[in-house]
Amino acid sequence: MRIVGKKIVSYEEIDSTSDEAKRLIAKGGSEGFVVVADSQTKGRGKPGNNWFSPPGVGLYFSLVIKPLRNPADLGLITMVGAKAVVDAIKELTGLTPTIKKPNDVLINGKKVAGILTERLANGHLIIGIGLNVNHQPAVFPENIAATATSLLIETGNNLAIEAVQACLLARLDDRYLEYLARI
Repeated sequence: MRIVGKKIVSYEEIDSTSDEAKRLIAKGGSEGFVVVADSQTKGRGKPGNNWFSPPGVGLYFSLVIKPLRNPADLGLITMVGAKAVVDAIKELTGLTPTIKKPNDVLINGKKVAGILTERLANGHLIIGIGLNVNHQPAVFPENIAATATSLLIETGNNLAIEAVQACLLARLDDRYLEYLARI
């Protein structure tokens, strides 16, 4: 039984996939839907930070879940997302990323992905994920250029964003179902 990606809503450009997920929840959106954007104008990272989301080179999305038991520690759900990102990168590239708690995925010590989990009062959780896929080194702003990387930089190969999305959503579904079986 697949939960993640039951419904996928895609945008060319949006303020924030997580903000749109909140708007869609208010209109009746249910567990398992995903909001994807080619670019974000106000993508968020850790509190106070933006997620650099230029068009055409990355995967930026938010997943809505609603576990029957709403865990007090968002760290567990954030780890579901981080482990799924690691699984997908290994599957797609053969690279072995590491997780820097609480919400970063690194390759060779540089950030390739970030996960931001938010809890809403109605029990929904939003897992926002930004993954640098085909970013060239020169595209990163000066303030993150020394600490950011992409799958292209690490492998020398462009990857189809759609294939990365499909793989990552499948790994998220696997990890989320494992999580549900444990709680």
